[in-house]
Amino acid sequence: MRVAVSPIAAPSGTRDSVSRVGRREFESDSIDWDSRTRRVQIFSGLSHEELSHIALRARGVRKARGEFIYMPGDRAEFVYILRQGRVKLSVLSETGKEIAIDIIQPGEIFGEFALVDDAPRSNMTQALDDMLMWVFSTREFTHLLATQPKVALSYIRLVGDRRRRMEKKLSDITSKAVSARVCELLHELSTSAADVETGDYLVPLTHHDVASLIGAARQTTTTVLNDLERRGIIELGRGWVRVKCLKQLQTYTGMLLAFTAQTFFTLLSAG
Repeated sequence: MRVAVSPIAAPSGTRDSVSRVGRREFESDSIDWDSRTRRVQIFSGLSHEELSHIALRARGVRKARGEFIYMPGDRAEFVYILRQGRVKLSVLSETGKEIAIDIIQPGEIFGEFALVDDAPRSNMTQALDDMLMWVFSTREFTHLLATQPKVALSYIRLVGDRRRRMEKKLSDITSKAVSARVCELLHELSTSAADVETGDYLVPLTHHDVASLIGAARQTTTTVLNDLERRGIIELGRGWVRVKCLKQLQTYTGMLLAFTAQTFFTLLSAG
């Protein structure tokens, strides 16, 4: 099966495994576990004692931009909580073409289907930035959910948020123009991992990735991206989009959404 990967892809070989993480790296990452963990949604509201108990069951793992965490067919043995960076969640079409379906943000869980059954992975995850994640074996995480009601409730909320996001995506496909969907996606992704010091709003996605994430044709999406570049709002590169002026992107997005709403009510009145 042919797999189409984005230009940021790096050779795999660290899939669904934590065995290659150096002990020194794990220890250094665990020094400030308490303060870091409180910033992750699923662990909010836990006491120091509860956090210390969780620290004994988790492993800190880093991945470089472009590395895969797991691929289709890999054994589902771990559950991941993203601490820093962004992760692209994709599936493969019958022809082996990669289709991006979601971007995992810090504080979110991924790979959670390992908790459902022992089936091999059906999707793949790739680091969009240099990233840090916490890794739990399925047994460890199941035990955690069974013994920590607050964590179990947060887990349910996070899964619910992801479903709500998917439902919104389906709704947007039928109610919003491609241009508005592209702008909203770029705004969301650029603000989630912007370099505050440099003002660099980099979105490391291909045109195909952007089209997949908003449910649009690649050609139409490319037309929208080229238009945004001509307006000076973004800069396009090989496998990435850089937002040059976030405020201008916000203003333009607002105009597009207002136009969409006006068109909708006009059609509604005419009907």
